[in-house]
Amino acid sequence: MTCCTMGVQVLFLPKFHCELNFIEQVWGHAKHVYRQFPPSSKESDLEKNVIQALDSVSLLSMRQ
Repeated sequence: MTCCTMGVQVLFLPKFHCELNFIEQVWGHAKHVYRQFPPSSKESDLEKNVIQALDSVSLLSMRQ
C-alpha cells in the first residue's frame, strides 16, 4: 500500500521459478551471449564482454 501511494509499482514473482521470473530470463539470455565470446583471462576483455552481453538484452524484450 505504501508503494502505491508513492507511485511505485511492485511486481511479485514466484520464487525459484525461472520460467516466470523476469530477472532470471534476462540474466539467462545475457549468460548465453557471454558464453559465445572467446575465452580470455584479461580483466579488460572480461569486463567488455560482460557489458556487451548485458547490453544485448533489448529493452523491448524486457518489456515483453
